[in-house]
Formats: sequence, C-alpha cells, structure tokens
Amino acid sequence: IFHSSCRVLHFFTRSKRLFTASLFTFTTQQTSLRLVWILQNLTEVQKAVEEENCCFGTIDTWLLYKLTKGSVYATDFSNASTTGLFDPYKMCWSGMITSLISIPLSLLPPVRDTSHNFGSVDEEIFGVPIPIVALVADQQSAMFGECCFQTGDVKLTMGTGTFLDINTGNSLQQTTGGFYPLIGWKIGQEVVCLAESNAGDTGTAIKWAQQLDLFTDAAETEKMAKSLEDSEGVCFVPSFSGLQAPLNDPWACASFMGLKPSTSKYHLVRAILESIAFRNKQLYEMMKKEIHIPVRKIRADGGVCKNGFVMQMTSDLINENIDRPADIDMSCLGAASLAGLAVGMCEIYKNESFLANSSLQIAFLLSNYKILESLESLGVH
Repeated sequence: IFHSSCRVLHFFTRSKRLFTASLFTFTTQQTSLRLVWILQNLTEVQKAVEEENCCFGTIDTWLLYKLTKGSVYATDFSNASTTGLFDPYKMCWSGMITSLISIPLSLLPPVRDTSHNFGSVDEEIFGVPIPIVALVADQQSAMFGECCFQTGDVKLTMGTGTFLDINTGNSLQQTTGGFYPLIGWKIGQEVVCLAESNAGDTGTAIKWAQQLDLFTDAAETEKMAKSLEDSEGVCFVPSFSGLQAPLNDPWACASFMGLKPSTSKYHLVRAILESIAFRNKQLYEMMKKEIHIPVRKIRADGGVCKNGFVMQMTSDLINENIDRPADIDMSCLGAASLAGLAVGMCEIYKNESFLANSSLQIAFLLSNYKILESLESLGVH
C-alpha cells in the first residue's frame, strides 16, 4: 500500500522524494528492523519507551554516549542516512517511515554535522578530556579518505562485501536497479550526497575457501589465479547471503558450476576471484546505466583490493583505470581527516592536490584478450 500510494502521488507531483519513497525497501543489514523486533518482543524495552527512558542509535551514537558517560547523545548525517529512517530530502528523521513501522521519533538521536565538536571523552577513561570532533559512517568515511570530493568520483571498497559509491554532488540519486541515496558528509553548509550499491560475500567467499584449505594465506590466491590460463569453464556464484543489485535475488545460493575431473583447487580459487570481478562489473554497469553522471576517477580500498588479479580483471572488465592506494584503510584516514577539519586544519578536502595517499599503485587498463575471449564464449559483450 505504501509503495503504491507513493507511486500514484509521484505520478501526479513528479516529486523526487516520492519517487525515492516508492522504491524504498528495508534490508536486514539495517538496524531499524532489529529495533522493530525489539520493540515488539522485549517487554523491558516497551516499558522503557513508555517511561521515556529509551534511546536508539547506531554504533557511533553508542560509542559517543559511552565515551562521554552519557552526557552526549547524538549522531551525524552520514550515519543517520544509512538507517532507513532518515529523509535525506528534508535532512531530518522521517515521520512517515517511523510511523509506518511504529518507531517513536523520541527514540532517535539529534543529528549533527559530520565534522563537529561533539564534546570530550570523560576524563576518567583516559586521564585527559580528549575532544570528539567527528562522527562518520564507514563507506562515507572511506569516500572522504580516498579524496572523492568531486561529483563523479567513484570509490570501490572490497572487504567482507563490496560497496560501490559515486559522489553525486548536492543531488540525491535513486535508481530502480539498486543504487540508493546517502548523505556522504555535512560540513557547515556543504552537504555532499552519494549513491551506493553493494554486493555481499566478497571477502566472505575468500575466507570460506581458506577454511576449506584451498590455500593457507589469502595472499597466495593472486599467484594461484595467475598460474592458470583460465578457470577451464569453472564458475562460482558468490551468494552465501543471496545476490544483491542488480539481480536482487535473496534466495540465490552459492555454487560452483562447470566442474570436471580435471578441476583443481587452482581452478576453484581462480573462479572465486573472477566472480568478485564480475560482480564489480555488474555494479559498475548498473551505475553507468542508471546514474547519468560522468565518472571522473575510480579509487579502490579494502582488504581484497590488495589482490592484483581481482584489481586488474575488474579494470579490464569495466574498461577503466583504477587507483589503488598503498594504504588501504581509507575509512580510518577519512575519519581522521574529518576530525582534523573540526580542530582548525585548513580545508584540504577542497584542494585537489591533496591525495588520500601520496603513493598510489595504478591498475592500468589493459587489453586482456583472454578475458575478452572468455566473455564472448559466455555471450557477454
């Protein structure tokens, strides 16, 4: 009823906000549905809500509350926008959505700028009152750390899962295929928006293969994959938790296909790594098709981006150069940079010469005829 109503209203009003609402769906990754379950099933929480003694927040809010020993209760725009309860068009909690799933607005924290003086750590914890001057969500922090400050800058994070984000400037973008709008960060009057999509089971698939003793260390997989001409037709579907965008099939099962008596663990490992690159290609092609913003640059981070085979195959498949920093922990750098801004650092994030890391390894675009031949044999063009 909610989606149908929003579609009808969008038809008459052409409101982007209503279009976004018509496509909105909760996922199990969001904490909001867990909160709904808690409110429905835990009597002690229900009692606390009635007594106005219950607060909700994501991990940043919890840490802030604990570090200040309960004196500060807040979140920032980047974290709020990931909950599914925030209206990025009005820049406030959505009364419509919270009413729909019976979450009292009184449970939600005040929303502050990403780079902001939130207070100080209680002196009893570390001996000194350390200022807390930034709160930021994981992927948004990585975007900032990668210096994806301009509209059209793209970040590809390959960790436990894959996250593809594009800077959309001050414009919110919602697609039918699976990209959803987020607030990247808010610094003063400047609000930067992102569009994000994700694929699960990236690092998870590699970890699973390691547990099967296909290799001892994940660093071995690049050499194993490169030792073969191809996977000999072996394919892997990385869907331990279903397949996300653009297929959006929660019932998809992980599987190997094309196994033969000659298949070795090397073929299995290569097929797993190839599946990561192909999922990257799917996300990137959906982004190009549905978000009509020219791509300026692509930067990668996350543990899996250390794998040169995955990086190069992704570069070949999407036909783009990809920058890989020497230090891949971009979320840490982004949070540190945002904190620095709040305590008086110059506005380095507006200076294009400031890079996330001065030492960049480049995954150059190469004409890999073997990959192209494999694609053609699968009917992919």
